[in-house]
Amino acid sequence: MSDNFPNLGRYISILDRLMKMYYDHGLSEFEIGWGQQFYVEYLYDHPGVSAQEMVNYIRVDKATLTKVIKKLTEIEYVKVVRSEKDKRIKLLYLTDKAIPAARRIKEIHNSFFKTLCLDISMSDIEQAEQMMKKMIENINQIVWHRMENHNGS
Repeated sequence: MSDNFPNLGRYISILDRLMKMYYDHGLSEFEIGWGQQFYVEYLYDHPGVSAQEMVNYIRVDKATLTKVIKKLTEIEYVKVVRSEKDKRIKLLYLTDKAIPAARRIKEIHNSFFKTLCLDISMSDIEQAEQMMKKMIENINQIVWHRMENHNGS
């Protein structure tokens, strides 16, 4: 079984690199790329979300989220507003400037998915998705547990 990992790991790595190139090319007219598109899309779909909610959904550490939000704020894609209910909580919103980029991200998703799944049955796609989800859950518990222990949480 361990003989399969080099191929599976390599395929995942290749897919990751190809996705980055595809998205970076598709977003070249905007001030963002692969690394920021997840955040822009999430804020487009969930306006007024807190930073903690984004950390939990995207599964990044707080430092990474802070860095990305800082960049998106600097390019005027995100505005940060203190919650009226709890002044300690900062809520995140896309600006009007970011909306065209968010819409382009949705278009790229559709185009990429169509290309990725060309000549593959929907049942095979669904099965692959479930397997990837399970693999992520398996490794996620170990990786995040180690990160939490390393950070003293």
